[in-house]
Amino acid sequence: MPLFSRIRLHSNRFTSAQERIVRFLHESANEALELPINELAERCQVGDATVIRFYRLMGYDNYAMFRIALAKELSENDVRPIYEEVGKQDELTDVIRKVIGSSIQGIADLEKQISLQALEAITQQFYTANHIHVIGLGASGVVAQDVMHKLMRLGIKINVYTDSHLMTIAASVAQPGEVFFAICHSGETNDIIRTLELAKAQGCYTCALTSYMNSSITRVVSDYLLSCTRETKMRSDAMISRIVQLIVIDILYVKLALQIGDSAMERVNKSRIALKQYRSSNRPGES
Repeated sequence: MPLFSRIRLHSNRFTSAQERIVRFLHESANEALELPINELAERCQVGDATVIRFYRLMGYDNYAMFRIALAKELSENDVRPIYEEVGKQDELTDVIRKVIGSSIQGIADLEKQISLQALEAITQQFYTANHIHVIGLGASGVVAQDVMHKLMRLGIKINVYTDSHLMTIAASVAQPGEVFFAICHSGETNDIIRTLELAKAQGCYTCALTSYMNSSITRVVSDYLLSCTRETKMRSDAMISRIVQLIVIDILYVKLALQIGDSAMERVNKSRIALKQYRSSNRPGES
């Protein structure tokens, strides 16, 4: 996984000193590449030990490996920043280009950070589940609704809960063989985590779609998928993450449909025909 993708996946837990390192890497990556560890520490106003802890947190055994990863990142990216900030001086065409560009890059980053192993495991559990319960609160609830909408078309037994009380009740009476799938951007929402813990205690398989590798939810579930993106001043990471989350759901949906086989397409067509007939029968002015 590229260096800056790793940084984004850990960004919710950085100390102030680590944030200074990240800021320097984003603003002066080419300069950072040329600096020995003591000079990098000095430029970031941190100690050498902080730099060592930082690159180890990113998964690199030594400073040389860290610099190689940084060099590779720079060689693969354009000189112009991938995530450009929107400013008051920008024309509408600039705003359009920058917003679309950040969304496109968020999707491109997903390909580098998505876990094939977790994707396979979650898809298999969805395929064999007696029932799937999708949970999400706030904006994550909208994504949870999309999961239900897609999987229901495949003929899968599925419920969605966007209310804390209802998801708690569902988890308390769940049975082994059922699946609880949580959508949680921060990975720290207490009601979501408690529901997953309760479902796990009932013998259910638990999984999640979240944005941070070291969030609390990743320590509760059996498998998780990541949807982290870089925050800009005008667009929070949560906003771009919604787009990326919907892409992940599409990937799950297509993978599951392929696993189900021909009957999946038959069910999708049946639901499409039924909806078309429903819309036709409910046109204004018709009895």
